[in-house]
Amino acid sequence: MALILSLIIVLSFIFLFFYKYQPAIPGALGTLGVFGVFIYLCTYIQPVIQGEKVIEAVSWVPELKVDIGFYLDGLSLFFALLISLFGAFILLYSIEYMKGKPKANRFFFYLFIFLASMLGLVLADHVILLYVFWEMTSISSYFLISYNNHKKKARRAALQALLITNLGGLALFVGLLLLGHQCGSFHLSAIIQNGQTLAGMSTIILLILIGCFTKSAQFPFHFWLPNAMAAPSPVSAYLHSATMVKAGVFLVMRLNPVFSTDIMWQVSLLAIGSITMVLGAIKAVKAFDLKSILASITISTLGVLMALIGVGSDLALQGALLYLAVHALYKAALFLVAGNVDRQTGTRDLRKLSGLYRNMPFTTCAALLAGLAFAGLPPVLGFVVKEKLYEALLGGEEYLYWFLIVFIITNAIYFMLAVKLTYDLFFGKSVLSQAVKEVSVIMWGPPVFLSLMGLLFGIGGAHFESFFTVAAETTMNKRGAREIDLSLWHGFNTAFILSGITWLIGLAFYVGESKFRRLAEITKLFSLDHAYRSILHHLQSFTYVVTRFFQHGFLTRYLKVIFVVPIVMLSWIYMEGKLFSEIHFDNWKSSFSEVYAFFPLLLIFTGTLFILRTSSRLRILVCLSLVGYGIALFYAVFSAPDVSMTQFLVETITLVIFTIVLNRMPKSASFPLEPRKVLIAGVSIAFGIIITCILISVQQYPLNPALKDFYIQHSVPRGHGENVVNVMLVDFRAFDTFGEMVVLSMTALGVVALINLKSKEDKL
Repeated sequence: MALILSLIIVLSFIFLFFYKYQPAIPGALGTLGVFGVFIYLCTYIQPVIQGEKVIEAVSWVPELKVDIGFYLDGLSLFFALLISLFGAFILLYSIEYMKGKPKANRFFFYLFIFLASMLGLVLADHVILLYVFWEMTSISSYFLISYNNHKKKARRAALQALLITNLGGLALFVGLLLLGHQCGSFHLSAIIQNGQTLAGMSTIILLILIGCFTKSAQFPFHFWLPNAMAAPSPVSAYLHSATMVKAGVFLVMRLNPVFSTDIMWQVSLLAIGSITMVLGAIKAVKAFDLKSILASITISTLGVLMALIGVGSDLALQGALLYLAVHALYKAALFLVAGNVDRQTGTRDLRKLSGLYRNMPFTTCAALLAGLAFAGLPPVLGFVVKEKLYEALLGGEEYLYWFLIVFIITNAIYFMLAVKLTYDLFFGKSVLSQAVKEVSVIMWGPPVFLSLMGLLFGIGGAHFESFFTVAAETTMNKRGAREIDLSLWHGFNTAFILSGITWLIGLAFYVGESKFRRLAEITKLFSLDHAYRSILHHLQSFTYVVTRFFQHGFLTRYLKVIFVVPIVMLSWIYMEGKLFSEIHFDNWKSSFSEVYAFFPLLLIFTGTLFILRTSSRLRILVCLSLVGYGIALFYAVFSAPDVSMTQFLVETITLVIFTIVLNRMPKSASFPLEPRKVLIAGVSIAFGIIITCILISVQQYPLNPALKDFYIQHSVPRGHGENVVNVMLVDFRAFDTFGEMVVLSMTALGVVALINLKSKEDKL
C-alpha cells in the first residue's frame, strides 16, 4: 500500500515539473498510473471475499509506538476502488478540460496529492496516520477549490471549507486519541477485530461525530459544500462522488461496529442525517445553477447515508453501502455533464439552457443514464438500491415509518430534479443564440462510461453480490450477515409499490414546481452561511484587539513581560517547595577564594553602574560591552577558554556593528522617566536574583559525569577532533546545528526581503 501512495506522489511531481512542456506525456502516464492502481487493487477482491485481511506496518515513531500501517478489508477496498477508478476518469477528463488554462500543472499536482491523501485515509490502520491523511485532504482540497484564486468567491469558499473541516478535524483528533487510549490500541484493525463495543462513551462519540459531520457537510455544517462549487468541474465531480465528502461517511461506517450499540450514536446519526437529507433536497429545488443543484443533492444524499447507518439493521447498512456506490456513479457523471455544458455554452443556469441533445448527443446520453439512477428507475442499480432501502425500513421499529415517509418524499424530490436535469436541460426548444458543439471524446467518454456502469451493475448485479456483502459486513458488529440480493426484479411487492408512489409524487412535484419552489424558501431559515460570516467577522475583530494589546510595538514592555513571568513562576516554585532555605553558598565561597576571581565582578559592576547613570547612547554601548567582557573573563577564570574566546569575539563584533547602527540613528534620544527606570531596575534585579538562586540550587546536586565522559572518550576516535565542544556541535549534534543554521538563514532571507520591499515602496 505504501508503494501505491509513493507512485501517486511521484506522478504528482511529474505533472508539476513537466506538464507545461509536454502535457500529453504526463497526462497519459498519470491516467495509466492511477488506472493501474485500480487494476492492482482489483487483485485483492477475491482474497477479501474469502475473508482475508491485509495488514502492513512500517515503524515510524517507535518511541510513541506510531507506525505507518495499512489495513485492507472489504470496506477499505470498496472505497479504494472507488477513489482510484473515479480518479482515473476524472484525470482523463481534466487533461482536456484544463488544456490551455494557467497553472494547470499545479492543478494536477494538487489533484494527485488529494488522491493519495484519500487512498491513505481509507487504507490507514493507525489512528494518527488516519488523522494525518484526513488533514491532508483538507489542505489539498483547499488548493483545488481556490484554483481560480483571482476570484474572491473562490478564495472565500476555499477558506471556509478549510476552516470548518479543520475545526472538525481537531475534534476528531482528540476523539481518536481517547478511543485508542480506551481500547488499549491505536490500530483500527485491533479495535475492530477485538469486537469491543464502547457504549456509553459519549465524549468520544461526540468528538468523532463532529469531525465526520464537518467533513461530510452534515447539518449544521452543511453550508460550506455549495460554496465549494467555485472549484473547476472535475474537482467538484471528484470531491462529491467518491472522495472528500465521503470521508466522514467512511469513518462512521468504519467505527460503527464499535459504537453501534450506543443510543447516542444511533440517535445522532438518524436525527442529523434526516435533517440534512431534507434540507439538502429542498435547497436543490430552489437552485437554478447546475452545480449548485448537484451540490445540494450531495448534501441530501450524505444525510441519507448517515441516517441509514443510524438505523443500524443489516439491510440498512447494506443499502447504505450500495446507495453510496450509486450516488458516486451518477453524481460524478452529472458533474462532468455540467462541466461539458458550461464549457460549450458559457452558462450553468437552467433557465438559459434547453434543447442541447441535437448538438451534444453523447453528453445527453450520459445525462439520461445518470438521471435514471438518480430517479431510481429501472434497469439501473439505483432502482435496485432504492427498493432495498424501502425493504430495510419496512420491517423495523415504529419510528422508522416516519423516516420512511420522509425518505419517500426526498426520493420524489430526486425524481423531480432528475427530470429537470435531463428533460428540461437537453430536450425542448433551444434557447441559446450561439451554436453549440459536442465536446471531444476525452470529455464525453468519462461521464458516459460512469453512467453505463450504473446500468451494468443494475443488469448484472448478481455477479457483484459477494463483494458487496463482504464490504457491508465490515460495517456491522457481527459476522455472517445474509448475502445481498441485487436481482433487478423482485415482483410486485410492497417496496415496488412504494417506488411507484415515489414516482407519482415526483411527477406531481414537477408539475407544481412553482408552488413547491415557494415552499422551498423556508430553507433560508436554516442557512447558517450568514452566521458563519458573522462569527468570523467578530472573531477577526476580537483577534485584532488582542493583537493590539499584546503586540503593541514597545520593546521594553515585551522584555518586562518576558522577564516578569518566569520571575513569578520560579518564585512561586521556590516558595511552594520551601527551596530558599536549602540554598547554601559553600561552593561559591570556594569559587571566589582567589583574589583574581573578583576582577570580572568589578568590571561587570562598574559597567552596570555607569549604564544606570549615563544618558549617552555611545557610553551605554561601551558599558554594555564592558559587562560582556567581564562575563568573558568569568568563563576564563572558571576554566572555559573556548567559550571565553567566543564571548570576546561576539562582544567585539557587536560593539562594531552597534556603533555603525548608532551612527545612522537620529541624534535625539528619549529615555524612560524615573519611575519607569525604577521599575526596569526592579525587574532586572529580581530576575538576576532568581537566576542566581537557580544556579546555586543546581550546583548543590552532584552532576552525572556519564555524558561528559562519553564525549571526551569518543571525541577523537569518532569525531576526529580534540576540541570536544566543536565535535559535539558539528558531529554528535549535527542535525541540531543544521536546524539552527536553517532558522538563521530563513531569518536573514526574511530581513532581506523586507528591506527590498521597503526599497521598492520608497521608489514608488
